[in-house]
Amino acid sequence: MTEIQLILLGTGGGRFATITQKRRTGGMRILSEKLNVHLDPGPGALVYSLEAGLNPQKVRALLVSHAHPDHYTDAEILVEAMTGGMIKKRGLLTAPRSVLSGNNVCGPAISKYHQQIPAKVVEAKPNIAFNINDIGTALRPRHGWVQV
Repeated sequence: MTEIQLILLGTGGGRFATITQKRRTGGMRILSEKLNVHLDPGPGALVYSLEAGLNPQKVRALLVSHAHPDHYTDAEILVEAMTGGMIKKRGLLTAPRSVLSGNNVCGPAISKYHQQIPAKVVEAKPNIAFNINDIGTALRPRHGWVQV
């Protein structure tokens, strides 16, 4: 059985946690022998990763759950790190339509420029399945009013 580490780079908590950073909003890193995934890279994700000794250039998948700033603001810089400074087409970016294309309320939260460089971009929809380094993943996103 493969050991999986879950490293919390913040527990967030909405706009006041984002403003004060008392609980940090860097998201979380999921690590194993085959995985290096950053989930919800909000403000501070890059700095908190470096502080925790996690090399952002080793990230191979970036998952953004929805278009609230405490979940996406460091996504573009992590795309840049994951792709070796936008030089290598590699890695996976997955996020709902509101993050990738925008909707009547928000977005897009990740620029089209940054969406061009990962090897694969997957629009996250309820019950969608995809692989990250041969490990299957199924998403069932839910968060209040946010339309995924």
